[in-house]
Amino acid sequence: MTAAILKTNNKICFYLARMESRGFSPEQVLLRTGLHEKQIASDQFSPTADQYRSIIGNIITLTGDPRIGIALGAEFKVSDLGILGYAALSASTLARSRELFSKYDALVEHIVLPITEVSNERWCTELKEIFPLGELTSFAVEEFVSRTCGLASSLTNRPFPILEMRVTYAAPEDVEAYKKHFGCPIYFDQPRNLILWDINSLDHKISLANEDVCKLCEQQCKVLVDQMADADLLSSKIRHALVKTPGEFPTLEEMSRRLKMGSRTLRRRLVQENCTYQQILDTTRKDLAIQYLKYTSLTPKEIGFLLGYNSVSNFRRAFKGWTGNKLTDYRKNE
Repeated sequence: MTAAILKTNNKICFYLARMESRGFSPEQVLLRTGLHEKQIASDQFSPTADQYRSIIGNIITLTGDPRIGIALGAEFKVSDLGILGYAALSASTLARSRELFSKYDALVEHIVLPITEVSNERWCTELKEIFPLGELTSFAVEEFVSRTCGLASSLTNRPFPILEMRVTYAAPEDVEAYKKHFGCPIYFDQPRNLILWDINSLDHKISLANEDVCKLCEQQCKVLVDQMADADLLSSKIRHALVKTPGEFPTLEEMSRRLKMGSRTLRRRLVQENCTYQQILDTTRKDLAIQYLKYTSLTPKEIGFLLGYNSVSNFRRAFKGWTGNKLTDYRKNE
């Protein structure tokens, strides 16, 4: 089986296909991940953060292009999104298309989590890291922005302007790729990754709009999301919710409200899965702490704050309890 015929609504399958078109084998792209093609093609496949980081690193190394994320984003097609892509393609306007993407976000794989706000004549997307990316942050941001611009333009057959970009990483030596592909003011070393779009673009008509087709595709999207929800263990849903809201660690009662169930029901169902809510919190915090230590330059105090601790000493004690190790065992320069 070649990467070209793997299912394309899987992000890593997309990477394999695009890299194969450049002459690189799946084995090269998957080096040091422990993954193989058949495994990735499975509907149940879910890559780990380390596997994602290794694959992105391999892509950059193989191509020798630090801005390869821009090119890959531009090559992403509506069809790569499966049924959600066809729903967007048949929507009436870009605003309706954006609404569908937001409503059925569970059908899209993300490296960075887009949080979009449309209000007061302003359309802004913040990109938050779902897991620490370190020096790979630029790839993820560039790919997302390039992909969004390409998809929006293909839906409307019109240019899709960016008004402004603010990114957390340092400016590259050569910013020509940014000027060429994004054509907007870009500010580096900012506290957050923020993309400001032209709100007037939301009124643009979709060239292949068809209300009947859109309704049919949306119904299929709803079925898929419901199936995914039914198939997941409650513990998996909770972990997913925690990872998708970086820095937030709600109480059991708050989480039960988010999941639209009673707190007693949540406790009972977790017991059936042989775990507790506190165990899920601790495991998620431990995994994130190790990743922050390995892949970012954040201080222990900053990491502790992101994990919900109001003092670095409490974070250090918790980390020792989770791993049996000190913070310095994961970051030698501390």
